[in-house]
Amino acid sequence: MRYSCPLMVLLAAVSASAVSAQIRDVLKRKEIDAMFSLTTRDRAVHEMPNYAIWFQVRSGKPGPAELHRNADAILFVRRGNATVSLGGELAEAKESAPGEFLGAGIRRARAHAVGAGDVVHIPRGTPHRIDPGSGRFEYAVVRVFPTGDNLPHQTGSLAPRHMPELVKSSQIDATIASFDTNQPLHGAKNYTINYVIYKGRSGPWEAHRGCVDIYFIRAGTGRAELGGEISNAKEETPGEIRGDGVKGARVYEIGPGDMVVIPRHGAHHVTPLGEKLGYLLVKVWAE
Repeated sequence: MRYSCPLMVLLAAVSASAVSAQIRDVLKRKEIDAMFSLTTRDRAVHEMPNYAIWFQVRSGKPGPAELHRNADAILFVRRGNATVSLGGELAEAKESAPGEFLGAGIRRARAHAVGAGDVVHIPRGTPHRIDPGSGRFEYAVVRVFPTGDNLPHQTGSLAPRHMPELVKSSQIDATIASFDTNQPLHGAKNYTINYVIYKGRSGPWEAHRGCVDIYFIRAGTGRAELGGEISNAKEETPGEIRGDGVKGARVYEIGPGDMVVIPRHGAHHVTPLGEKLGYLLVKVWAE
């Protein structure tokens, strides 16, 4: 069978193993679009003990009324519109798998109108349901598991806080446009979410021993240098390694719609290629 070039790229980026799918470094927007075009059901694209990334589609009818006892979820909407119901009480709940519950509906839920570019936060234990109406609704979801619950608050959080259930695309764009430095969005013991904003400066040469970094690029373009060995590396704070350069890095140009995954211990450095680069950073911490 002969594959198109975009499909060959995405097959190289995501492991063919369905048991432990992996993203290596960067998934470009075109690659993600190609993957969604082949997706009619939930698909794991990256799986680790403390977190996972799935591409999910709801089309033509409501999804299940469900509750995940052991996973927080952050939804990054790619395309389409839906009504997302959150909270309340799962009606006629039954445990379909350990920690996973399905119900006949949700009583007293809060309904949110959600569209492309929005971010939805579903804390573990929260009943939820996604109704795309007659259309197709596509989103990437980062699921964070309880590993790391007993950690102290981490340096990756600029300030302890809880993000709202829904952050609209317009709010995200306005924040990136209005600020020139990083801004906090969510702070918890096992994961944090920040706006990372570079204007007129580059990021540090660094590596994190205690967390994974996941970027969702929103504005501008940049050059990401990933992997390799940090030059003159020093541990500035516990678990945080910084230096003045890197040897042997893999270089990518990144832009809106791209996704970057940096594993623990992975050296990285980002330089904006225009006036400003802005992205949402999910840090998942582990013991």
